[in-house]
Amino acid sequence: MGLMLWSEFEFGDALYPANAEFLANVREEANYQVRRVNHHPSLAFWAGGNELESLELSTLASVAPDQYDHYLAEFEALFLDTLVPAVFSNSRSISYTPSSTGNGYQTLDFSLPVPIIERYNNKTPGEIYGDTDYYNYDSSLAFNLSAYPIGRFSNEFGYHSMPSIHSWRQVVPQSELHFNSTTILLRNRHYPPGGLNTTNFANTTKGMGEMTIAAQRWYPTPNKHDPIANFSSWIYTTQVFQTDFYRSQIQFYRRGSGLPERQLGSLYWQLEDQWTAPTWAGIEYDGRWKMLHYGAKDIFANIIVAPYYNVTTGELQVWVTSDLWSPVRGTVNITWFDYAGNRLDVSTPPSFEVEVGAINSTRISRCDVGELLVGYDAEDVVMKMSVAVTGSLPNRPVNETQVFRHENWWHAAPLSRSALRDPGLRLSHDNATKTFTVEARGAVAAWVWLDHPDDVGLSFEANGFWMERGEKRVVGYGLWSGGVDGRWVEGVEVRSMWDNTLP
Repeated sequence: MGLMLWSEFEFGDALYPANAEFLANVREEANYQVRRVNHHPSLAFWAGGNELESLELSTLASVAPDQYDHYLAEFEALFLDTLVPAVFSNSRSISYTPSSTGNGYQTLDFSLPVPIIERYNNKTPGEIYGDTDYYNYDSSLAFNLSAYPIGRFSNEFGYHSMPSIHSWRQVVPQSELHFNSTTILLRNRHYPPGGLNTTNFANTTKGMGEMTIAAQRWYPTPNKHDPIANFSSWIYTTQVFQTDFYRSQIQFYRRGSGLPERQLGSLYWQLEDQWTAPTWAGIEYDGRWKMLHYGAKDIFANIIVAPYYNVTTGELQVWVTSDLWSPVRGTVNITWFDYAGNRLDVSTPPSFEVEVGAINSTRISRCDVGELLVGYDAEDVVMKMSVAVTGSLPNRPVNETQVFRHENWWHAAPLSRSALRDPGLRLSHDNATKTFTVEARGAVAAWVWLDHPDDVGLSFEANGFWMERGEKRVVGYGLWSGGVDGRWVEGVEVRSMWDNTLP
C-alpha cells in the first residue's frame, strides 16, 4: 500500500484575520513548508486548511449573512491571494484548493494573478463537484451505500474503535480493564468533554455508546465469564466494525473511478495514535497495528474485487477496480457457501472473464439477492469472490507483467444473525520459514485475527481475513522489536468471530 499525502496548512474550522502582519507571517511560513515538503513523491494535494468552506463559510452565511461578504474577502485574502502563490511558485504539477471539503473551483487560469475562481455554493443541480468527508455515527447506515457521499475525491472519513488490551495494560490498572471503566471513559474524547473537564461523562458515554451499539447491531455480542477475556472480545469487535466500515467505504470510493464522477482518491482518518484511547486510528500508540491497518492495506491493493449491495432494492453487484496505468485482463471466480463450509448450488456463473481499463472499474455481475437465494436461509449464506488479472505496475515496461490477485467476502445477513459455526482454527509456526500457518478445519472462518503478545513489536503480512473450510493460510511477519529468544511465538493466538459466541 503506497502512502498518499494530502497536505494541509495549519488552518482549520475557524475564521482567520487578514491584516498585513499576519499575512506576511503566513506567506513566509507557507513558502518554507511547500519547499520542504514538495519533493515527496507521494504528495497528491495541497489544501489551505481543514473544512473551512464546508463548515465555516456555510455556517457564517446562515448565522451572519450581513457579514458574509466581509469575511469572504478575508478568506480569499489568506487562502487565495497569499497561499496560492506560495504553492504554485514553489512546486510543479500539484493541485491546490483553499479548503479540504468544498465544491472546488469554477475556473483555473494560470495567466491570471490569482488563477483560481472558487465555486463556493454556485452548483448546478445534478453535477458533481469537489471533495467530500463523511462522519456518520448512526451505525444502522454503516453499510447503506446510498448514505455515502459522491464527489471527485474523498478526503476524510472515519469511525472510532478501541485499542488492544495490550496497549490498555500499559496505561490502565487491572481493575480498570473493562469497557466502561472510569479511566477509559475519561480517555475517550468523542465527544469532547470541553476544555480540561474530567467529569463530563455525558459526552464521553455518547461515543462509547456508538461503539457498543455498532458491535451489537452487526456482530455476535461478547458475554464471557472472564472479565479480561470479555473486554478483549469487545475490543476485537469494535475493531472489526471499524475495519468493515472503512473497507466498505474505500471500495465504494474506488469504484467511482469507473463511474461518472471519476473519483480518483480516498483518504481516511486516521493513521496513528498519539496516546492510548478509543480513536479513529489504524496504528496504536506503541506501533501495534489495529485490524483497520491490515484492512486498509488489503482494500487499497492495486486490483480489488468487491461487492456492492443495495439494501433498498436487494440488488447485488460485483465490480473489479484497478489503479494500474494500463488495462488488465483476467478472471473472477465466485463461490457460495453455507457457514458450515458446504458449497451451495446458487445459479450464478462460477467465473467471469474481466477486462479493466487504466485507473478504472468494471462491473462483472449483478443479481437480485431475493430471487437468487430462493430456497436458502439468508442467515446461512456467504459468498467468496476472487480475482486474478495480468497487468503491469506503473513506470514498468508494458511487457513486464505479473499476476495481481485479490479476494473478498459478502454475507447475506449481518453476522449478529448469521449461523456461524466453529471453524476449528489451528495455528502453527515454522521457524525455518518464519511463518505462521492458520488452518480452518471445521467451517467458514469470519474475521480471523492473529494476536501477538505484549513484549514484541511486529506486523503480520495479512490479518483480519476470512477463510473457507479446509483452507490453510501461510502468514509471514516482520519483527521490529523484542522477541530475541524466539519464545514469543508461543504467545501468538488466533481467533475469529465465532469466539464471540463462546462464554
